[in-house]
Amino acid sequence: MRAPFVSAVAMGLAVAGCVGPFDVTSATDDVTSAAGSEYTIEFDSFVYVSRGASDGDVREAIRRQVKSALGALRERGIGVLDRDAERNLARGDWRRAPVDVVAGGEVVDRLDRVTYRYRDTAIVAHGAAAESPVSLTLLAGDYAARRDDLVPDCTDDPDAEADSLWYHFHPGRSACRRRIARERDAINAAMESLDDPSAQISTADRDRLFVTTVAALTPVDGVGDTYPEYDRLWGFAGDPSRAKVVVYAFFGVDRDEADPRDWGLREFLRFERTLRARFPELRVVHTDPFAMLLDFWIDGAKVDGVTFDDVERWVLDGTGFPPAAASPAARDALLAQVVERFSERWIVWQLPVTVDLDGATRDMTVEIRTYYGYEDGSWEARQRATWRYLEAFWHADVFAYTGHSHFGHGPLAPFGYRTDNFPWRYQVMLINSCLSFNYYDQDFIDMHPGGADNLDVVVNGLAAYWAGMGEATARYVIGLIDGEGKTWRELLASMRVDLPWVRAYDPLRAVNGERGNRFAGGALRVSPR
Repeated sequence: MRAPFVSAVAMGLAVAGCVGPFDVTSATDDVTSAAGSEYTIEFDSFVYVSRGASDGDVREAIRRQVKSALGALRERGIGVLDRDAERNLARGDWRRAPVDVVAGGEVVDRLDRVTYRYRDTAIVAHGAAAESPVSLTLLAGDYAARRDDLVPDCTDDPDAEADSLWYHFHPGRSACRRRIARERDAINAAMESLDDPSAQISTADRDRLFVTTVAALTPVDGVGDTYPEYDRLWGFAGDPSRAKVVVYAFFGVDRDEADPRDWGLREFLRFERTLRARFPELRVVHTDPFAMLLDFWIDGAKVDGVTFDDVERWVLDGTGFPPAAASPAARDALLAQVVERFSERWIVWQLPVTVDLDGATRDMTVEIRTYYGYEDGSWEARQRATWRYLEAFWHADVFAYTGHSHFGHGPLAPFGYRTDNFPWRYQVMLINSCLSFNYYDQDFIDMHPGGADNLDVVVNGLAAYWAGMGEATARYVIGLIDGEGKTWRELLASMRVDLPWVRAYDPLRAVNGERGNRFAGGALRVSPR
C-alpha cells in the first residue's frame, strides 16, 4: 500500500501480438478483470555472471533482473503473475556463453553471458496503445548496490530504499531515458574497438545499469462472464448443513498504530462505514479482548449517545465531535480512545438473512470477523498475524486483507502455509495490496485443496493506494452477500472508488481461479431478517 498521490500513471503499452500464442502456464492462470484484459507476455534478455557461476547464482541474477520488470511494467499499466520468476526459472532453459571483458586491448575479466526467455500471464490496463512489441528496459547487475546513482533519475520516489529499487524503477522518466540513451551510446562506441564482439565485451557493457529489450503481448481469448459460486457460498450446493457465511476482514497498519490518522485505521473505519450503510441491520455481537466500543470519556465524564457514525465522522471527516471536545487536547484524547477501542481487537458483526435461490430458501447468518492491527514489524506481531490468518484460512468463506504487500514477504506470504491449512470447500480471497497479482494468487490456488475449483482470488495488478481501499474491500464483501448475483466482472467494477484526484480508481484488479466456476446465474435474493 502507498499513501495517495496526485498524478496520472502513463500507459503507453502494446496489446497486439507479434509472436504466436504460447502456453505460459496452466489453465488456472486465466483471469478476469474489469479494468484490463489478459495477455501473454514474452521477452528475451541476458545477465552477466562470473565465469562458471553456479546455477543458483544464475537464477538469482535472472530473478533480480526480472523483478525490475515489475516497476517498468507497472509504469505502463501492466501487471504480471510469476512471483519472483519462479516458474520461469524452474525450467532452467537459459543459455550460457563465455565472454572476455576487454579494456585497452587487454582481458581484464572473464564472465558468462546468460540469455533467457521470460514468459508469463499479464493483465494490461484498458485504454492502452494498440501496438506490439513494446520496448522494455530492465535493470542490470547488482543495481541495489548502486542505489544512490539510480534514484534521482530513474525512480518515482526520492526516498526509495535499495531493496525496493525494482518496485520504484521508472525508466520512462525523461531523465532516465537520457541516461539509458547515454549508456547505450557508450557501449556501442566501446564495441567498435573490440576484435570479436561476439565473444568480447567492454567494461562499459559489463558495468551497465540497463538492458533494453522488446516484449511481445498477445491477447488471450476470453471465455465470457463467470460468477462467484453463490450456490456453494450460501449452502445450496456442497454442505447443506451450513448455517453461516463467515467473512474475515483484516486491515494492517500503515505506519503508526497509535496515530488516529493512520491510513490503516481510517480505511478500517471506512470499511465499517460502507458495510453499515448497505446493511444497517448489522450488529456487533462479540469483541475480543472485550470492550464497550462506544463508551467514551472526556475529563472523567462519559460522553452520552455515541454511535458508530460518530466515531467514523471523528476519524474520517474530522467532524461531529461532542461539545465537551471543543479543545484540540480534548479531541486528541477522544481520538486516542478510538485507537484503543478499535485496534488489536476482534470485532465481530452479524447479519441474519433469508436467502432464496431459484425458489429454494435458506435462513443463514452472515458473520463478519474484523481485525485492525500490526501484522509485521516485529517477530511477535508477525507471529500473531500468522495465527490469525491460519484461523481465517480454515473458517472463512470470504477472506479479505487490506494493507501493505511487504513485497510478497510478509506474514501472508504463501510460502508460510500448506495445503492442510485450508478446508476442502469453496472460498473467496481478496488481497488488497500493491502488486498482489504477482505475489499471492497462483500460489494460494496451487496450494488449496481442489485448486481453482475451490478458490477464487481477487488481486491487484498495479500499485494500490491507501485512500478508498476500505470502501473497495467493503464493496467486495457486499458484492458477494447482497444477493444481486453479480458476475465477477460486475463485482470487480463495483469495487472502483472515486477519489479527489481520480474517478473510478481501480489498481487493475482481477480474479484468478474463476474460469472453472460452475454457477451460471440464477434468481438470487438475500433479505435481512
